[in-house]
Amino acid sequence: MSPSVTPYLTYLVEGLQGQYGTVGLYAAVQRLFVGFGFVGGPGSCLVDAPFGKFGTWKRFAVHGDIGWMLMEIVSPVAFLYGLSLPLNTSSSSFLSFSPFRIASAFRALPFARQVLAGCYLVHYANRSVVSSIRNPGRARMNIIIPLLSALFNLANGGTIGVWIAGGIPQTGKAMANAGMREAGWAKPLFLLGAVMWAGGLCSNIHHDEILYNIKRSKQAKEKEGKGKESSSSKDRYSIPQGGLYRFVSHPSYSSEWFEWLGFLLATLALAPAPFPPTPISSFFPSLSLKALPNPLKPLKGWYLQPPALFLWQEIGAMLPRARSGHAWYRKTFGKEWEEKGAKWVVVPGVY
Repeated sequence: MSPSVTPYLTYLVEGLQGQYGTVGLYAAVQRLFVGFGFVGGPGSCLVDAPFGKFGTWKRFAVHGDIGWMLMEIVSPVAFLYGLSLPLNTSSSSFLSFSPFRIASAFRALPFARQVLAGCYLVHYANRSVVSSIRNPGRARMNIIIPLLSALFNLANGGTIGVWIAGGIPQTGKAMANAGMREAGWAKPLFLLGAVMWAGGLCSNIHHDEILYNIKRSKQAKEKEGKGKESSSSKDRYSIPQGGLYRFVSHPSYSSEWFEWLGFLLATLALAPAPFPPTPISSFFPSLSLKALPNPLKPLKGWYLQPPALFLWQEIGAMLPRARSGHAWYRKTFGKEWEEKGAKWVVVPGVY
């Protein structure tokens, strides 16, 4: 291993251990997220995650709904904890999970950041709990899926929570104008992002419901004796119809990307803002980062902040799966897919 790499990794480990406080932990996870993107995306192109249509790894399989709920609920819990953490470089700065401190931290946020925090929590309330209740039954999944997903959600939720809090308590200009920049384009951009987020969420829920209705129909036929449980993919699945399924085979993926793109755009209107680039100290106004080693100083640039990293990670992981799913539909349904199926994978007229 290169001599220059060893101390870098050592600092990252120390940051993860909390030796440089919450800022060091945040920076270490932020940098590891960037590195994960260069591994996770290509890895998703080589191996289809073993759940759903591709859940062929039978050993160490767990209950689909329970595994899904547990791995997804990690994200809002980590988000709330990150939201409430004081930002400093002391190893003694970590606190226990306290609902009262979380509520106090939320009330201290400027209104725009409260809205974004609410958006994040609503998304994951639907994704973890509501969707698990609405889904007629997820297929069993290999235990590696909930374990890796929980780890990802722990890191992602925690860093976004810390980032949204942005160095509470905020005063003066940071609290003025609902916490948005004074530029004339800030409020329209925030509103546009919020509308995109809401539209993406509603579209995601709608297209998930189309898939759930297919499952309900199959289960009803089996219960009435009109059908029987089969190991054949063609018998267990149907070609989804309606909504954006007329154009793309994976509209839930497209909708979720659209949702988080809106979230990202809304964050660009915040004060202090990641775009145009500003000194990193503006995110941590009460801190002096000079004492931190370079590998544990938070990365600059809007495209390296947690809301942006989340979107890039989602696209990198989900696009290869959507491509594989599209090929699976074509192979499973053949001529029927050519007649009824969507021509595109995720974006009409593009891909």
